[in-house]
Amino acid sequence: MVRRGKQSQQHESTQDYIPKERVDQGLKPVSPPLQSTRLSRLIYILILLTACLGAYYSYRIVQYKDQVGGWWHVALGRRPQNDYTPPEHSHHSHHHRTSVEDKINDLAKALGMPSKELASAIAVAVRNHVPPASLSSVAAKETGPAVQALLKEPPSEAQSATGAPSATGVVSGVVEGVGSFVGMDEP
Repeated sequence: MVRRGKQSQQHESTQDYIPKERVDQGLKPVSPPLQSTRLSRLIYILILLTACLGAYYSYRIVQYKDQVGGWWHVALGRRPQNDYTPPEHSHHSHHHRTSVEDKINDLAKALGMPSKELASAIAVAVRNHVPPASLSSVAAKETGPAVQALLKEPPSEAQSATGAPSATGVVSGVVEGVGSFVGMDEP
């Protein structure tokens, strides 16, 4: 009898560990994705997305072609040039490289002022920031009126006080006037 008591105790203890029957909570039926979408509408959306991506990448390829220098370079796999190269068809076609005179003339033309006045206006800054050896080599190579005005020695203080105001004096006067009006803090 002792034996039956042990078995009934074991049977009761195992009943405690067995999970109870699950109550079905009832899953809500869900339709598969895109079932309610018409196939023609899906195809139109895919065609529209493909056209947008195609237009974007076509635009990028044309930009890359412009950076590299043509379709032939794109086909050869050449990289874009990082440094600036001047345009091949310049209006100074007789020079292989543009001279200082040409650059001063171009800047003066863009600013709408005579090149001699521009050269004399920037002469002080050039003398302060360009080494004398470079100035002498430019003077040896260049022979234009703008370069001569650029490389001309500044007049002494006695000459400038008695003479007419120079272009640098006019420019510095204008800068000082604008600076006092606007309130520039920089020297």
